[in-house]
Amino acid sequence: MLGRRIKEKRKEMNMSQEELGALLNVSKVSVSHWERENKRPSSKNLIQLSKVLNTPLEYLIGNDKYVISSNEEKYGLMMEDEEIEIIKELRLHKDLYDKLIENPKRIIDRIEKNLF
Repeated sequence: MLGRRIKEKRKEMNMSQEELGALLNVSKVSVSHWERENKRPSSKNLIQLSKVLNTPLEYLIGNDKYVISSNEEKYGLMMEDEEIEIIKELRLHKDLYDKLIENPKRIIDRIEKNLF
């Protein structure tokens, strides 16, 4: 997720890997490694990426939304927009959604066996 988002934001700013690297004082190769997710940027570089790309750090690392459980107000988690879309789509398929809620591990195992 991180690599894809770095690349997405860099391209939105019409910036090359070399230009981004120069702004961060790292090589083009480092930026390439981050985007291909071969390596992860240091904490310092993540903070700089957030500033240079003018995007929240939470977005870069894939934590887009804070979701609170409907039955336990003290519990919450960060979810990506893509994960929220998957849940919305599943809710449109009531039978599958109900089966997933009832026994998620069993249904996921069955899906994997049929798809892979």
